[in-house]
Amino acid sequence: MKFPYGPAPLAILIIAVLTGIALAVWGPLSHAPDYRPPDLVLATFVPEQAEVYHNAIPEFEKQNNCKIEIELVDQNALQSRLQSALQVGADVPDMVELMYGTMGVFTKGPLEDVGLVDLTDKIKASGLYDRLVTNRLSKWSSRGHVFALPHDVHPVLLCYRRDLMEQLGIDINKLTTWEEFSRVGREVVKKTMRPDGVPEHYMIDMQSDGNDTLILLLLQHGVGLFDAAGNVTFDSPAALDVVCWYVKQVEGPTRISFPCGEGQNFAKAMIDGLCLFYFCPDWRANRIELEIPSLSGKLALMPMPAWEPGGLRTSTWGGAGLAFTKQCRNFDLAWKLAMYLYYDRAQLGPRYAVTHILPPLKSAWDLPQLSESSPFYSNQSLGKVYSAMAPFVPEEHDFAYNTIANGKLSEAFTNASYYYKVHGEDGLREYARAELKRCADHVRLVMARNVFLKPQPAQVSEASGK
Repeated sequence: MKFPYGPAPLAILIIAVLTGIALAVWGPLSHAPDYRPPDLVLATFVPEQAEVYHNAIPEFEKQNNCKIEIELVDQNALQSRLQSALQVGADVPDMVELMYGTMGVFTKGPLEDVGLVDLTDKIKASGLYDRLVTNRLSKWSSRGHVFALPHDVHPVLLCYRRDLMEQLGIDINKLTTWEEFSRVGREVVKKTMRPDGVPEHYMIDMQSDGNDTLILLLLQHGVGLFDAAGNVTFDSPAALDVVCWYVKQVEGPTRISFPCGEGQNFAKAMIDGLCLFYFCPDWRANRIELEIPSLSGKLALMPMPAWEPGGLRTSTWGGAGLAFTKQCRNFDLAWKLAMYLYYDRAQLGPRYAVTHILPPLKSAWDLPQLSESSPFYSNQSLGKVYSAMAPFVPEEHDFAYNTIANGKLSEAFTNASYYYKVHGEDGLREYARAELKRCADHVRLVMARNVFLKPQPAQVSEASGK
């Protein structure tokens, strides 16, 4: 006998019946006498960190007689759903790990309407402010108020093919400025040029559209998309210097770079020695070791060249921060959990051995795991070389209009890059200056419509601790 409404409705009916049965059975079980709902729910977007937290949680639960639930959520879903839920007052996790560049999404309106707990006073009263790399707090702040705890520092070094440096006779100790780096890079490209006009080696892997690489170079030169007060700054003289320099490294006769991409393309480029140098925050050093084991002993790390002699030789790239929602059911327990997962030395040593991610807790840098030599990186101690740069990582300010500013900076950079490709250096600086100002003015115009993001000077001063 056939179902009169067809196979599709029949399938739906069967699923509904089975679901009803499952609920009827599971419902009573889930409310059995030994069932205990979680006291706290922590959501994260990073699979590796979720695994680490899962392993660490049982001991915390035992010590505090509680139950903690860790949820792994896709980053885009986490951001969009959390933003919507906070706005309408729907249920949200007690604690949320946020991705760099997203804090501004949750702090657009008046401070009192932000759905995350203001941690500023708690951080200072607990003494945590003096124990952390304080520049990392700016990434998780808005108008002088801190809304998340930094998980990391992510100082940037250059990873290079040590074996090829020796073959080419390059002394890395002399590569102290970007000007000298570029000069040597042009020699490398010329020296290794094949008959078909393609060099065997480029000097450095750089994204042809700017993107993250351009941002980290801007930060190194003391400028970002915004300053601490929320003013647009990517049309400043320092930003112009970086853009003009960058364009000449990725286009035209002075080109020294190649965009190696990610994944298999990146691995193949490194193995082949297509580029000699790669921008390398701590998380990337770990990824390279895990994904390209054949390069063991052939790589090493060095500080980034500075923009001027004696200048800053690092930057920062990436990051995560832990926020507490205002609906958090037990803030004291949540704070205790945060200290356990983020800043407990007993947790940080073994965790660093697995991830190579440098914690922002300065007292953790003397842990034995951070001093161990890495055969993969020519017996360098990654913990030592990264922690030596960590106190100097530049401030990075995440603002509500980051996405728009990023897009307009990219637009200005793309136009300047095309101009250089067609016209060369003649008039490049004037054209790039005009494009940066035009794009920055557009962001300023959009921002002017938001009356809530105009902090008083006193607020900005207090936020910076100055």
